[in-house]
Amino acid sequence: MVNVRLAGMNAPIRILEELKALKQDLEHTASSERTKLESAIQRTGELAEMFTPEVLAAAYARISRKPEDVNKLLEEAIHDVTEARKSNERIIYGMGHHSVADHALFNFNITDVSRLAVEDIEKRRIGVGYTEKSQRYITLDADLDDIIEPQEYSQDDLEKFKQLVQQQNSFYRYAFTKLYEHLQKKNSDKMQKLESKEKKDFLKSLEGSAKEDARFAVCQATKAQLGCSLDGEALEHTIRTLKYGRLKEDRELAKQLFEEAKNYAPSLIQLTDPEIFRQHNPGQELMDGNFEFTDPWLRELVHSQFNLPPLLRKLGLVGYISYKLETRFRKDGRVTFVKSNNIDRNIIAALLHEYSDKSIEECYERACILAKNKLADYFVQQAFRCISAFDKTPRAFEVSNGMMFEVVISASGFAQLKRHRLMTLLSQDYNPELGITIPPNIEEVGLAGELKNIAELSAGQYSDFKPSYGKAAEYCLTNAHRRRTLVGINTRELYHVSRTREDKHAQWEIRGLVNSMSRLAKQAAPLTTLLLGGQDEFPNIYKEVYSVKK
Repeated sequence: MVNVRLAGMNAPIRILEELKALKQDLEHTASSERTKLESAIQRTGELAEMFTPEVLAAAYARISRKPEDVNKLLEEAIHDVTEARKSNERIIYGMGHHSVADHALFNFNITDVSRLAVEDIEKRRIGVGYTEKSQRYITLDADLDDIIEPQEYSQDDLEKFKQLVQQQNSFYRYAFTKLYEHLQKKNSDKMQKLESKEKKDFLKSLEGSAKEDARFAVCQATKAQLGCSLDGEALEHTIRTLKYGRLKEDRELAKQLFEEAKNYAPSLIQLTDPEIFRQHNPGQELMDGNFEFTDPWLRELVHSQFNLPPLLRKLGLVGYISYKLETRFRKDGRVTFVKSNNIDRNIIAALLHEYSDKSIEECYERACILAKNKLADYFVQQAFRCISAFDKTPRAFEVSNGMMFEVVISASGFAQLKRHRLMTLLSQDYNPELGITIPPNIEEVGLAGELKNIAELSAGQYSDFKPSYGKAAEYCLTNAHRRRTLVGINTRELYHVSRTREDKHAQWEIRGLVNSMSRLAKQAAPLTTLLLGGQDEFPNIYKEVYSVKK
């Protein structure tokens, strides 16, 4: 079962100084001096009560309303934690200033969590930090201890799943050995020219490449571990979202994050529990409907839009108008560039894309049909149905302008892409019908057919499980299986992604996909993208742009 531990929090330096002084007192206290020792122990308890980021949040919240020096405000909060908590409640929940919680930071150690659930944790982008165990650098044990057991599965289906995992992991072990041997032979001439230390480092990089490619066979239930840092507002949002997640793992994560943090910072995460909120805010009710109902409702709503004729008949709209979409897309491999200046159309298409299994072209066509049949307003009204005054609109509303790409990417590649958190990522579920990504080195060693067989077995079990387990069926799928992801990105952020992911050290799949994004962006905006490219190539790109032409 997933395990969450609160590893640390930010606290005032003043408290750390007190702890240092206490340590010095204890070091110089003789065992015979009972009174002094008891006093020191009492001070330890007092300091533990003050060791909460709530006092920082309370002090900074008071800056805008009190004339006192901020240092004095902090001292007041430190010496009256109870009042500091009440102050936070009034300001955050009474007045709605949730950004006050941004001053609190929580560090969590998360272990025994699946790769699939990690994707749900890491959907938060602001006020967060994630460092994840990498399958690129760490060799998996490749046995059943390396996977989580999906809580959704019946005992019989769990046994079937374990048999599948044994086949996946058997291929992983075999492929890793073959790939490592192949890469050493392939680079033998180069290694002969290297000094001992250089050769050792080079072998390590080849070993990493072998792991990187072998991991395409392992499943989404493979265990990960995560160092996760969240400010107070991000923590509250994470708990509220995961509380209604589609995986039991998500819901367990929400519970443990709440349990770990509530005793240290109860005034900052009250929106995670309706009963606690009611106790601390008499007369107010927590509106949780957006988190509980919006996701399943949008899935149902979007599904209905791709079955429009029955819907139109139900609504009594007999004048259904078909619509042929004009060309507005450019393709480069598995990347599609979307060109549209219609803000409403962009958002509707993004919602249709995120909550369906359709291509971006199909989603724009459907958005046009909705507009032509005067159903777009109905769709948007229904999309807002569960939102309260305190809730944010869906992330699809971010794609109103800027560049937009659809990327068909493997689970392994998505693990790289999701690290670029500032851009908008709207991902569909994994879909075996999109095929698999096969590493070139797997092709070279003649294991492509075996990887395809493993992927087909995995997809078969996924299809058998999906009617009963929904999203949890994806635990069966491998890192080679693909999903569609809509990427909303501005040009400045694209430069950052390009520098990192087009560099020669980047993982090969993400490098190829970002190459495609850059080529398409240069066609659309040739002037402002003239310096796009990997970090290793930047000197040459810069020289070419700024060279004096005679």
